[in-house]
Amino acid sequence: MSIKLYTDKTEVFECNVALEGVSIKESKLRAILKFEDKNLMIEGKIKSGGKGQIVFPKLKGLTEDGQKGKMQLEVIAEDAYFQPYEEDFEVKTSKKATVEILTKSQSKPKIVVEKITPEMEILTMLKENGITRQLLVKNKTRFSKVLHNYYREANVQESFNVFLSTVIKRLD
Repeated sequence: MSIKLYTDKTEVFECNVALEGVSIKESKLRAILKFEDKNLMIEGKIKSGGKGQIVFPKLKGLTEDGQKGKMQLEVIAEDAYFQPYEEDFEVKTSKKATVEILTKSQSKPKIVVEKITPEMEILTMLKENGITRQLLVKNKTRFSKVLHNYYREANVQESFNVFLSTVIKRLD
């Protein structure tokens, strides 16, 4: 069996500690994590009744995912030192995210240059007000006066009939 420790979350190790001839109250518990290139010591607590608890911190920055080693449990009671337990451990990461790139394409910026003409301005205004080609043709006598006034004030260079047919063709 192997203990799992994590780079991104704490892990609690609990055990029962039984001592004879010494007081549990004055005793200390610690774990030594022995890696290939380093050792880490984590202090634990022994509560009354002999319940031992060691809270292993997040190991990110101290070690990496996948590293393995041996954990040695040490009990120090008065002037005596015991190493009653040893177990293998492995460091894992509990939360992972992976990204798989399906396609990678470079998009080039598109530049659209559009000359604003009097026809474009009136078309925009008509569309914004919900005027369709069908509505314009149906009410041509009303709209003809409005369009003619706009034609004159915008100083359109082409004839009114050409201007009108352009507006009607481009109106959806």
